Amino acid sequence: MLEARVGRLEEKVDRIEAILLRLEPKNTEALLTGAKQADLNKLQLQLTELQGSVAKQVDLQKVQSDLAEAKGKLSGVEARFSSLPTTWTMLGLVFTTWALGSGILIFAMNYLKK
Repeated sequence: MLEARVGRLEEKVDRIEAILLRLEPKNTEALLTGAKQADLNKLQLQLTELQGSVAKQVDLQKVQSDLAEAKGKLSGVEARFSSLPTTWTMLGLVFTTWALGSGILIFAMNYLKK
């Protein structure tokens, strides 16, 4: 009776061995594919980070060009305002005009008296 049980066990072990021999290449392939999948996930993460970095670089270049454009416009405005008279110049012109007007008025009044 023991020999019959051992015989059945040997048959089952032989079938299990055959199944394992068939599954071994598939298992190796699955492991390699899993490693490839992990590598692909890692590469995809790096690509996403790189795209974010490139987008930031493009945004930075756009900001720099906008800043250069604004600086150019401000230089033009500054050049126009640099030709305007200062407050002291305007006050000097007003007082000079008053003084000349007063002088002409005094001269005319004295000339007409004679």
